[in-house]
Amino acid sequence: MGAKRIGDAHCDPDVGFCKYWAHFIHHENRFLWPFHALHHSAEVMTPLTANRNHPVFFLIRNLIYSFVLGAVQALVLFLLIGKIDLLTIGGANAGYFIFNLLGSNLRHSHVWLSYGPVLEHVFISPAQHQIHHSRAKKHFNKNYGEVFAFWDWMFGTLYVPKGYEELDFGLADATGKPIEQPHRNLKEALFRPFVESFEEATGIEFKTAPQDVSSGRK
Repeated sequence: MGAKRIGDAHCDPDVGFCKYWAHFIHHENRFLWPFHALHHSAEVMTPLTANRNHPVFFLIRNLIYSFVLGAVQALVLFLLIGKIDLLTIGGANAGYFIFNLLGSNLRHSHVWLSYGPVLEHVFISPAQHQIHHSRAKKHFNKNYGEVFAFWDWMFGTLYVPKGYEELDFGLADATGKPIEQPHRNLKEALFRPFVESFEEATGIEFKTAPQDVSSGRK
């Protein structure tokens, strides 16, 4: 039981740290943003929105998890527990799994649930993640954390609402002006990010888009 508590305490922040930076680089890197823009182009939030991601996003995120999270968890479990087995590793992540399963459903919804200004410096509430999806310019590049808010607090990306805020979901340009849905079908969702990323990398435009999605990084 003591081993499980140690695992829970040390592994969950590691998960949050990896999730924060995987999320951060997809917003801040103009070559990667098109692959994450698919997730943010959702204009109606439902629990299914959590899985509205491009395969490239999953690939890069999982590579970060594999190298960073795997190494850190293995080291922490070995040093603090002394013996690694599948039962211990499973127990160390059970708390995170349950929290994320319940929280994810509300984060990607229109149900406003705030934890209040104190707790929202520690944990990311559903309301804070909904703000992350907002088109409003003041919400751009805020609340990258998935479970823990202190990573955002530490790196200057935390936004704590003072009260209920009306939110409009979807993509927007750098001024906050809404961008027309760029992913109208499966073909556009899968292939358009590759085109936009290539255009960002080379400066070559294949076609004239109605609006510049890359300028709407949030």
